[in-house]
Amino acid sequence: MSTKSADDMGNKGSGMPQNRITDDGQSDRPRRELPLSLVIHQLSLKIDAQGRALVARHSDLTLPQWRVIRVIGLEAPDGSTALRKLMGFDKSQFSKTVNQLRARGLLAVSAHPEDGRQLQLSLTEAGRAVLDRLGPVLDARNDLFLQALAPEELKVIRSALSKLGRAAEITDFSKGDDE
Repeated sequence: MSTKSADDMGNKGSGMPQNRITDDGQSDRPRRELPLSLVIHQLSLKIDAQGRALVARHSDLTLPQWRVIRVIGLEAPDGSTALRKLMGFDKSQFSKTVNQLRARGLLAVSAHPEDGRQLQLSLTEAGRAVLDRLGPVLDARNDLFLQALAPEELKVIRSALSKLGRAAEITDFSKGDDE
């Protein structure tokens, strides 16, 4: 079967962009870089897959369950709402994960001492044992990430991620009433 190019079929000068593949299998069209949000999403997927594999290899927890244990173990935010927001969980996912950890005896839930609308979350002795067992494994992974970057790169990426986080909170992209 013969393959004809757009030029052979009379489309020469049609104004339609031509997308030919060169002999080395590459397109002769200028390549555009992927959008930054897609590159970050791809990285996030890889990091999550790696995290799921490590957690599954060393426990019977899910990655979200491990993350709750880890963040509580780091004594991060005080109160369930601040913890949920820090972790980026929606309310139902957070509630489900907390209930699963509580049912397994890994998490204690009590009334927050200052805000009756929130819960105080803490690790039980069994939860602390899981943290002590898995923490070093995931710390080694974090060390691998840190070793992949020079100290200057690490400073830049932390600053850049912070700025991107703030920019990602903006949802109004209108240019104003005059346009």
